Amino acid sequence: MREQQLLELAERLFIEGGYGGFSVEDLCREAGVSRPIVYDHFGSRDGLYLACLRRVREEFENTLIDAARDAPDLETAIRQGADAFFTIIERDPRRWSLVYGGPSELVGSLADQIYELRTQTIDRISAITIRFAPHADREAVTAHAHAVSGAGEQIGRWWLHNPEIPRERIVDHFCTFARRTFLQLAAAGPTAAAGSVPVL
Repeated sequence: MREQQLLELAERLFIEGGYGGFSVEDLCREAGVSRPIVYDHFGSRDGLYLACLRRVREEFENTLIDAARDAPDLETAIRQGADAFFTIIERDPRRWSLVYGGPSELVGSLADQIYELRTQTIDRISAITIRFAPHADREAVTAHAHAVSGAGEQIGRWWLHNPEIPRERIVDHFCTFARRTFLQLAAAGPTAAAGSVPVL
C-alpha cells in the first residue's frame, strides 16, 4: 500500500515538474517518509521514474488491448484501439504526456529501459496484428507496429496543441494511416516476403 501511495505522489510530482524538476526530497516531504524508505522501494530516482512509467503504461496498454481484443476483424481492431488511445489522451493529457512525452535528452541505462517499455507495447500491437495476419512476415509486422505506434504518439502530441479538433476526426486521421499500413500485411500470402507485400 505504501509503495502505491508513493507512486501516486511521485507521478503527480513528475507531471508537475518533469523529470528534471523532480527530487526525492520533495517526495519524502509530501509523503512524510524518510529517504531510505523511498530507496528501499525503488532504489533511486531513476528507479522511481521507471516504476511510474510502468504503472501508467500498463494501465494504458490494458485499456488499448482490451478495446481491440475481441474485434471481429483487423479494421475494427484498429478503430477500437485508436478510439481507446485517443480517449485516454482526451481524459488525462498530462498523465499521457508523462508516458509518451518524456525527456528526449535521457541517455544510458535509463533511456535503454524506457525503450524496453516501448518495445513491450510494440510487441502487444504485433500480437494483435498477427492474429489477423498470421502469414505476414514477422519482421514486417514489427516494423509496421513501430510505425503505427509512432504515428499514434505524434498525432497525440499534435492534438494536444490543437484540442479544438474533435476526437472522432483524430481517430479518423489515425485510422486512415494505420488501416493502409496493417491491411496490406493482412493481405500477404503465406509465402510473401517482407519486401513484396502488396499495397492496397
